[in-house]
This record gives sequence, C-alpha cells and structure tokens, in this order.
Amino acid sequence: MSNKQVEVNIAGQSYRFGISSENESALLEAVALVDAQMNKLKSNVSAKGVERVAVMAAISIASDLLSLRRKQEEDGAIPVDAVRARIRELNERADEALRQYAHVGTGTHAANH
Repeated sequence: MSNKQVEVNIAGQSYRFGISSENESALLEAVALVDAQMNKLKSNVSAKGVERVAVMAAISIASDLLSLRRKQEEDGAIPVDAVRARIRELNERADEALRQYAHVGTGTHAANH
C-alpha cells in the first residue's frame, strides 16, 4: 500500500492529498460532491469567502449524511418490543398446546382452562 499524491480542484482551488491507491476513487467521489455543493452554494448564496462557503457546504453534506444514518438506523433497527410481544404470544400458545396435549400417553385428560 503505497501512498500517492492526488491533486484535485474544489471551487477553483487546487488541493493535494496523499492517499493509498485503493482510496483514490472514494476521494474523487467525495471531491466531486464537495465541489458541486460549494459551487451550488456560491451561486445561490451571497456569501463572501471560500471558508464561509466551505463551512456551509460541509454542514449541508453532514446534515445529509446524518439524515441517511438516522433513516438507516430506523429501517435497520430491530423492533425489540414487537419481538418481545411475539415471543410472549408464542410462549402462551405453546403453553396452551402443552396443557391441551399433556394427557396424551398418560391416560388422563387435561383440565379445561
């Protein structure tokens, strides 16, 4: 894993990154996202200075990332209460079945509940 220098352009400014070869495509994808967001903000906002636009772009991207994480957590979250309720229901049904068939093979009948 050797590091290589990659020069990119974000909002008209050149930046150099030392990265490993396998991370280059991820870096270029991130650069494209940041560059697009900064250019969008520069044209839509009367903000002065690259730093201000960069901060606004970073906040916008971070907000999108956090929103996606929340959605993923909600979609992927295990509904613990629902699982517990289902387990209780299945246990009750199993107990009832055991009560109904407890007499099988013993010669006696189970009491009705």
